Parts: sequence; structure tokens; C-alpha cells
Amino acid sequence: MRIGLAQMDIHWEDIHENMANAHAFFEKAKEQMVDILVFPEMTLTGFSMNVEVTGKRWRDQVDFFCRMSREYGILTVFGYAMPVSDSLLEIHPDWNHYHNRLGICENGLLRLSYAKIHPFTYGLEGKYYQGGDEILTLSWKDTVLGAFICYDLRFPEIFQVSSDKSEIIFVISNWPGSRVEQMDALLSARAIENQVFVVGVNRTGEGDGLIYNGHCAVYDPTGNRLNDLYEDERLITVDIDPGIVRESRERFPLKMDRRVPLYYRLWEQSMKR
Repeated sequence: MRIGLAQMDIHWEDIHENMANAHAFFEKAKEQMVDILVFPEMTLTGFSMNVEVTGKRWRDQVDFFCRMSREYGILTVFGYAMPVSDSLLEIHPDWNHYHNRLGICENGLLRLSYAKIHPFTYGLEGKYYQGGDEILTLSWKDTVLGAFICYDLRFPEIFQVSSDKSEIIFVISNWPGSRVEQMDALLSARAIENQVFVVGVNRTGEGDGLIYNGHCAVYDPTGNRLNDLYEDERLITVDIDPGIVRESRERFPLKMDRRVPLYYRLWEQSMKR
């Protein structure tokens, strides 16, 4: 399985220009026979709190990536924002009105749409985007795929839940250069803890005054990074064998020793203190 990491310089809030750039990545991915092409968080807008831009044209963004997935025959992972459904807002009128989402398109269809569970409060994301409450997986070619977004990487509990099924977990980000070494370390840690492939895709360039420097990478189930790190815009390709996950778990059955009921009890006790 060949995975393409689209280390993309996102033009700030310019959906049309970013579509053209993403299209160029599809062309390169086709030339290099990529099976899965992964883009950064909020691919066509950058990590903007301007929900009028990021969320209002959500359908155009999803349609674009689904169309590209069909045209190029590549499973496509991308980021976008979209409004929370009216039915949910009727139940939760206090909710913010948008979700930061990760989509996976295959052959023109949106197969998965995950809402970021942990908005980045430090960066004011929680003021504009509502946190999701579901962990989603997708079965594809005898492999189970999981998905998270940026700040989710700092919360290991959700990776444990996903990895009960997932063998590859995507983490798409707009992670600034000032903390990129932490991203590197956390991606490796999540791979080791969960015995999965972790695919981290981060943007590069400048957006809203922040500098981003890529470091897109794939980590194997032992935490080894499978590619060199780069900071410029480029397509990085990595070949993996998902069967290694099953072999790793059979050889070293780490998850068998997890004591989930005890963790629940300890958590409940700590909350009562």
C-alpha cells in the first residue's frame, strides 16, 4: 500500500487557489501510483476561525475531493469545516455552529466524516467549532482506517479506542513550527502505544501569522519513522504493509494486558476527590 503525504502550503482562506494546488498533488500522486493521498487539516482554507469562509462553502470542498478521488482512483483524506446539523442544534442550542472535520472519499463518495473531538481552546478554536463525540473507523481493502485531527494527538485515550479496530490511523494537522518536535514525538508514541501505523500530515508555509514546517511522516507499529522529514511543500510517498500490525500484535500482545475496567474505576475515584 502506497501512502502519499501532501505537505501542502495552504493559501490563507483562498479556496479556489488551494483547489488548484491540491489538484497538482493529485497529478503527482497518480504519477507515483499512490493508493491513499492525505492532505492537512482544513485543506482548502487553513486553520481559520472565520467560519463564514471555512464552513459556508463546505459542500464545494467535499464535492471537489470526492470528484478527485473518482477521477484519479485514489482514496482521499482531507480536512474541512461544516455546519452542525439543525437537528443537533435543536437538541443543543448552546453548541457552536460548526465542526472541524476530516473526510475520506473513495470513488466519488464521502465514506467517512469525523468531527474533531478536541477543539484547540488555546488557539480559540473552541469558541467557533463544536467538539465531536464519535470515534469513527472505515474498512478499506481488508484494512481498518482510523482518523483524528491535530490537537486530538495530545489525548491518548481516543487512540486506544480507535486502535481496538484500526490498523492505520491518520492525523491531519495545522501544527505550528514552534511545537513541531512535540508533534513528532507524539506521533511516534501513539504508534508504539497502539501498535498501529500512524500517518501524520501537517501543512507547511505561513498562515495568519504562524509558520508551519511540515514534518509529515509515517510511523510503524514500533514507532520507527519510515521517511525523512522535510519542511518545504512536496509530495512524500511511503510504502507500508498493514499486515505488520497484525503480526506485531500477535508477537507482542500488549493490548491483552490492558485493564480497562480498572481504568474506569480509577478515573471515577479521581473525579470524586
